[in-house]
Amino acid sequence: MPRQLCILAAIALCGCLGPWPLRGAEPVPAPQPVEIPAWVWETTGVGYTLSGMSREQREEAVRHGVTISEMNFVDPFYPYYDSQLLHKRSPHVALGKIVEEIAEYKRLGVRILAVYPPTLQGEVYESHPDWRRIATDTREIPTIDMEKFGHGGMLCPLGPYGEFFISVLEEILTKHPDVDAFSFDGLHHGGGCWCAHCRENYRAETGAEIPPANLDDPAFRRYQVWADARMEDLVVRAQQRLKRIKPEVALVTWTTNGGRFGHFLSLPRNMPARMNLQFDAPDQELWLDETNRGNTILPAFGVAYAWATTNHRVAFSEPYLMSHGNPYGKDSFPGHEILRRMMLCLTHGCGASVAVSQPPRMQQELFTALDAVRDRREWLIRAEPEPWGALVMSDATKAFYGRSAGLVEERYLANVVGTFRAVTESHLPVTVIEDWQLTPEALAREAVLILPNTACLNDAQVAAIDAWVRAGGGLVASLDASLCDATGDSRGNFALLELLGVDHRGPATSAAGDAAAALDVNFAKSLPADWHEKRRGVFQWRFAPGSFFLDDAKIAAWVGTDPVTFKGPAVRVAPREGTEILATILPEGAATPLPAVTARQHGKGRVVYLAAGVDAACWQYPYPYERLVIASAIRWAAGETAPPVEVEAPMCVHATVRRQAHANRLIVHLFNDINTTGGHALPVDDVPLREETLPIHGIRVTFRPGTSVKRAHLEPGGLPLEIDANGAGPAVTVPRLDVHAIVVAELE
Repeated sequence: MPRQLCILAAIALCGCLGPWPLRGAEPVPAPQPVEIPAWVWETTGVGYTLSGMSREQREEAVRHGVTISEMNFVDPFYPYYDSQLLHKRSPHVALGKIVEEIAEYKRLGVRILAVYPPTLQGEVYESHPDWRRIATDTREIPTIDMEKFGHGGMLCPLGPYGEFFISVLEEILTKHPDVDAFSFDGLHHGGGCWCAHCRENYRAETGAEIPPANLDDPAFRRYQVWADARMEDLVVRAQQRLKRIKPEVALVTWTTNGGRFGHFLSLPRNMPARMNLQFDAPDQELWLDETNRGNTILPAFGVAYAWATTNHRVAFSEPYLMSHGNPYGKDSFPGHEILRRMMLCLTHGCGASVAVSQPPRMQQELFTALDAVRDRREWLIRAEPEPWGALVMSDATKAFYGRSAGLVEERYLANVVGTFRAVTESHLPVTVIEDWQLTPEALAREAVLILPNTACLNDAQVAAIDAWVRAGGGLVASLDASLCDATGDSRGNFALLELLGVDHRGPATSAAGDAAAALDVNFAKSLPADWHEKRRGVFQWRFAPGSFFLDDAKIAAWVGTDPVTFKGPAVRVAPREGTEILATILPEGAATPLPAVTARQHGKGRVVYLAAGVDAACWQYPYPYERLVIASAIRWAAGETAPPVEVEAPMCVHATVRRQAHANRLIVHLFNDINTTGGHALPVDDVPLREETLPIHGIRVTFRPGTSVKRAHLEPGGLPLEIDANGAGPAVTVPRLDVHAIVVAELE
């Protein structure tokens, strides 16, 4: 019997919402990333909202480059196809409508993105109370007035409902094989579940009970790892079963842990960031409103991180076209800002999704932005970051060291975002990566690795980093890097102790004076609640005479060896033999300065350690010298390995470097992030609503010595760029940058 008929027969035998066994639910600890179909690799974003547009509007959207859009198959109230699993039917939409819509999308050449809200389905919620998510440590099953709220509440995907969910997807694809992909709004476990199924499964697999939600409790952190693995396994099983029906089907879906600032603050986390590897293309909802720090470097970092969670394969980002977030709306939204937001996404590695249907006053400029993406497509697809520097954003550190939604920005995110700000303004080709990419194979490609307060590392990651540095890699690390294991338990000292060349001696506080120099033994077993607060302070910073930092002309001119203020987190360390102190900090009321920056050789590699968190300060309380410290440390640690590209441009220009191996090209994205009204409004509620641009002229792009460039051109438009071969490496000059342009270097 053909597989499709087998599935339908099984569905008929099992019935709709009767007893549903929990099958194949053993979590997979480290599944391989899903194999992405060719058509997804060549897609540059989703054009949403076609489902609500007229035939003429859809045709125009296609003319502007839309190739995939959503179609509702299931919503929280009804299925919109002839389901044997879900019995309710919409009184407003005929069942034949979905067949008509499929035919229309096929006529237009638009791929079908089938929508199913995975954990919100009223019929299931009503029929199976035991499948409901219980959000706290209680055995009381939540109840909802289904007459008033027919959508019900959140279902638990970690138990039997997860199996039912997969079967609905199988049914949709079997009945409607023209479906190309699935999209889910809310495919996550909500941070934990205490339903009877989760309790029973956790007890059976671990011998323990699910503790109350508290990330300061090691037992709950272990439960979070279990729940995350089970969630990940659900997606793995869904992919396996769907791709057996149709190998080229894909999950092109919203992610709830992929770079949006609000998702960074979702603790306990809703899903592991690693689960994005099981999506063919995760799509990030990119909010640039005031609550998401829209007028800062954070949106750019969020896009770069979304791409990182896919191992730099395929990711999309949909910039929301809102003027403000509180209240939410499009009031007087300038059309020029649409282009800015979509080009930002392209620059940092994501395809640009967008809601195509907009108010008439915004519609034409929306199409202009879509045209801009379409015109760049050739240089967007199948491109990888050009290796040189890697900046770790650790999901484990965020969750198990940051621990608190209200404090994770200060405790951890500030270090990463501050570093990202510094490398972006310095035009250093540094790629954001996740902690699971700390493998010998991935590290071998890089010249320098940056661990900004990457507290949580497992033993394999520690061993890989140590061996790579011994072999010649460069490392820049700060604060508590490697102090904790993968689930946030303190080791009492750095796991990278031999590499860093310093011993951890607890937090440095500006008010403690010399009396606090002794080791705070409390942190040796578990980081106390006030650990991060103790680290904060105001210090006097001083560069050591002869340090390589003073080779930077700006540091020498602006600071020299004079004392300057440093306001930020710091730890006390005791340098070991062979470790050089490059800068010190002096706490208020103390007589003895503390190491702020140290450096050493480790085998063939170079190591810089930042005991004073200039990376966090560069985000929270910045001084220009802190950016220069970060950039100089990275360059020094990289040793003799020059960056693949050097860009001379104002700091408002974002420059990213990628390689298209299939076409033997180097690609340099240039994005003009100037805001002509930037800094004019009260910062806390300001958002980017740019109405104009300020062109930048004469940006110089120099390729690494030895790079053989046979031809260079500026895209879109095909403008030839003259290659200057008189310097150390081939160089080109971009005559004018308005918003976004791509320097394409065709290699020999």
